[in-house]
Amino acid sequence: MFYLQNKLKEFGKISVGIVGTGLMGTSLFCKIVESDSFCASVLAGRNKKTLFEAIEIAGLKEDEYIFTEDIEEAQKSLKNDIFVLTTNIYFAATITDCVVDCTGDTEVGTSLSLKAIKEKVNIVSLNVEMDATVGPYLKKLSDEAGIVYSGSAGDEPGAIMDIYEFAKNCGFEVLVLGKGKNNKLDNYATPDELKEDAIKKGVNNRMLTSFVDGTNTMMELNAVCNATGFVPDVAGCHFIDTKPKEIANDFKLKSDGGILNSYNVVDFASGIAPGVFAVVKDNNNFITDEMKYLSMGDGPNFSIYRPFHLTSLETPSSIIRAVVLKDSTIAPLKGPVAETIAVAKRDIKEGEALDSIGGEMIFGRLVTSEFKKNGNHVPIGIITKGSIAIKDIKKGEALTYDDIKLNENSEIVKIRNLQDEYFN
Repeated sequence: MFYLQNKLKEFGKISVGIVGTGLMGTSLFCKIVESDSFCASVLAGRNKKTLFEAIEIAGLKEDEYIFTEDIEEAQKSLKNDIFVLTTNIYFAATITDCVVDCTGDTEVGTSLSLKAIKEKVNIVSLNVEMDATVGPYLKKLSDEAGIVYSGSAGDEPGAIMDIYEFAKNCGFEVLVLGKGKNNKLDNYATPDELKEDAIKKGVNNRMLTSFVDGTNTMMELNAVCNATGFVPDVAGCHFIDTKPKEIANDFKLKSDGGILNSYNVVDFASGIAPGVFAVVKDNNNFITDEMKYLSMGDGPNFSIYRPFHLTSLETPSSIIRAVVLKDSTIAPLKGPVAETIAVAKRDIKEGEALDSIGGEMIFGRLVTSEFKKNGNHVPIGIITKGSIAIKDIKKGEALTYDDIKLNENSEIVKIRNLQDEYFN
């Protein structure tokens, strides 16, 4: 009982570096401050104002924290059990036991991860956009450095992985993995259209756009694919409406009256958010009958459904697991098996500067790695500031490397090139 907590007592308290002061970073910081599992830690962000707002929300007193841009002063403060605020994000990946990326920015996240790898600081990431793009190579580098690279519990990929591991430990055959979507799907949504909704929800409108246009969901499922070997059944997944008790019946093979061409796939649905699920079966009829007896459905397939995920509020368990057990909540298994490619939201003209995830020009679509390679398609995560269209691109077309010029000075583009070279 209480294995993780008992191992933590043996290890001692953990220092954490949190980067990002949005909803995820601020809420995680509050959990770190109030938990006995952690000692004084670092909160880093580019905006000094939001750093102090996070301090106020967390309820720290003036003698419990310091703002500094000097790393020696920061190290001394941590030793004296004083929290550190800084606009130098790399402190978080240098003088702590574990850095947590709460930025959602692929370029910043890549640079931060590389710094942590160099400094041998464990990585827990809520930056699924980065992970879906260059996670396999960052995992390789982390393994070589002897540190842990991990996604977070509470984020949908981590929550799905918990169910997957549970089902495998019980001896079930896992057929489908997926998640609910709690807002509408409009691939062509733009930040301007969603500005008012974003204000009401208290989130960045580009973030909300990446949710509504499906890119975030595609990248979350991409992370699951790379961790399990599962793939999308069709490009972009099926996306159906279902209910918790109907998941297993809806996500079955076409030959059995369902929608799927094959198993070992990922998908998503409305009607079950904010939950995640696995569809499983057992080849022993006796076990199938017991599942029926346990009110798990009519079989032969059954759904294991978790009706919640608590995002950053569950991240502390991933931090403890990474630092104390040297284990990942979710991480790429080997090379990428799926990719989230960029698709044009509108006609794009030759010479136009491209925007990125959550913008008004492109959205992400999940495909197999084979589909991406055969079509010469571009992962959306490497389209960063400085990317330019070198051809006209029609609305609805998937972008290819022949259509655009990437910013080759971008850190994530450099790492992605190394990833492609290594795994190919």
